[in-house]
Amino acid sequence: MANKPLTLLPTGYKSSCSVTASNHTQREKICTENMGETLGDRIGLSDEVINAAASLAMKAHDCTGKPFLRKKGLPVTVFAFAGSWLPDDWCAQPPFGETKMDTSNFPSLKSLGDDGVALVNESFLRRFNAIQSSLAKKVNKVIGEKKQVVFTGYSSGAPVAILATLYLLEKREKWSDHFIHFVMRYDVIPRIMLGPSSTEHKQILDFFNPGSESFRKHTDSSLGLYSSVMRNASMVANYDACNFMGCRIPALETLRNFIELSPYRPFGTYIFCSGSGKLVVVRNPNAVLQILFYCAQWSQEEDAEAAKEGLNEHLAYQKELQSLGEQNVVYLDHLEELPVSSDGSPATVNTTLNDLGLSTQAMLCLQATGELEKRKSRNQDKIINDYKQKIEGELRKVSKYKEKAETCGLGYYDSFKLQEKEDDFQANVSRLVLAGYWDEMMEMLKAYELPDEFEKSHDFIRLGTDYRRTVEPLDIANFYRHAKDEETGFYVKKGTRPKRYRYIQNWLEHAEKKPSGSRSESCFWAEVEDLRIKTGSYGSSQEIKQKVQQLEKNLIKWIDDESLGNDVLWRIPPLLNGGNPFLLSINQNPNHLAL
Repeated sequence: MANKPLTLLPTGYKSSCSVTASNHTQREKICTENMGETLGDRIGLSDEVINAAASLAMKAHDCTGKPFLRKKGLPVTVFAFAGSWLPDDWCAQPPFGETKMDTSNFPSLKSLGDDGVALVNESFLRRFNAIQSSLAKKVNKVIGEKKQVVFTGYSSGAPVAILATLYLLEKREKWSDHFIHFVMRYDVIPRIMLGPSSTEHKQILDFFNPGSESFRKHTDSSLGLYSSVMRNASMVANYDACNFMGCRIPALETLRNFIELSPYRPFGTYIFCSGSGKLVVVRNPNAVLQILFYCAQWSQEEDAEAAKEGLNEHLAYQKELQSLGEQNVVYLDHLEELPVSSDGSPATVNTTLNDLGLSTQAMLCLQATGELEKRKSRNQDKIINDYKQKIEGELRKVSKYKEKAETCGLGYYDSFKLQEKEDDFQANVSRLVLAGYWDEMMEMLKAYELPDEFEKSHDFIRLGTDYRRTVEPLDIANFYRHAKDEETGFYVKKGTRPKRYRYIQNWLEHAEKKPSGSRSESCFWAEVEDLRIKTGSYGSSQEIKQKVQQLEKNLIKWIDDESLGNDVLWRIPPLLNGGNPFLLSINQNPNHLAL
């Protein structure tokens, strides 16, 4: 759909917009200047739209009567969301006010592998939920008219703009082009969520609250407030830097056990405003976090003035954005090649990075974030160019084993479980080799060492599904052959079934937009084994009857989906012809599972 939303955000102000972002070829330089290309060209929005969105965002933030405003008459329709300076509208429950995302409205905001749900600020989510239905009606009407949409928000109106965009995007990868954040160099608000809710936070919000006695009054405590926010930003930035650099510092690990770090992290495209007519555009979220910390550093001589600037800059976005067309823009594209020193850097690039106050340590951290992305790409290339071919080769061996077992009338599940022939041994070798490849991939995913879009790859969803349907029955046969159920319980149980199969099944269910657990056909023989055990021991007749009925329903669904192999299909008819000869078969053949 062409009219997808995008979020345009000065972290004092955010906006999201429905645009079709053009694909720009990768630059040969890490830092590129806007030679003939405007910022609007790069992000897909004109300066006119950006300024109109910023203006409406400021107006909506101070509008107490309406949760959002709408502006027509532009090439796009702009929706701007109201903000708040009340502490409860920033943090519902200390220390960080996070809650699990509602996946019924945001199905993409969870891990595909382990179904882990994203965390979100509860106060911001509550404010979005309060307007969701009324907003959706108005937005859907605009989209139905084939018009573009921009969501925008200033300060705490910005998170609502983000949630509105996520709600309408309905996708989980390549988000950076849809979320544009503008951040002033010293602005305290973009960093405030990196620390726990505290008295200092309330004092900062009171400074901006027109209803407060402290409204825009600088006091001697301003330095303490700003320093508190930056201390927390320092802990988060340094901890993350150690992780992506591969450094394990015992002191930091010990500190992590005693101090809870903020769960919030940046995402999307960030445009840092130096305040001197220059902009720096960054898409790498790890790099953004480092810049948020390092660009707000100051010397002891500048302490008091910088602290005041950190509060004042949050009020300066509209003025800054009005001069967008006159500013030099630097794009940090290939961070791994970023020079640590200014030697050899283009003059404008060097000046711009200096204007942001980025130290040598900051440059090293930015280099490391770029190298991490490069390492992810190398890992993916290794899987595509090496593992994929080897996996396909081993799968062909198992498929031949399966076909041979079927011609003998036994089926490869029973044959593998008996382990009486050389072919059974060789099939077990292939099973173990394949497990090694897939387990290594799962560990890479768990450690965030693969690109975000890897789990959405159609080729690997197909390959993973073939692997799961072909090889998991062998894992099940091995599991029950060694009576592991007596130690761990049923195979299809959390913590028992290998995570490689759970992850791969989740990929397919997400791609097909199917409910969790609906693609469990590769666990068919585990269900049969469970019934065999229950009928021979402790299972109640009612429980067994219910499980058989559920299995019959699943079988019909899997047959319709054409997701069952011949080894199951040619043995199913007795199960579906009324009565329960299936149970009789289990009782008569406790060691074999021929239906």
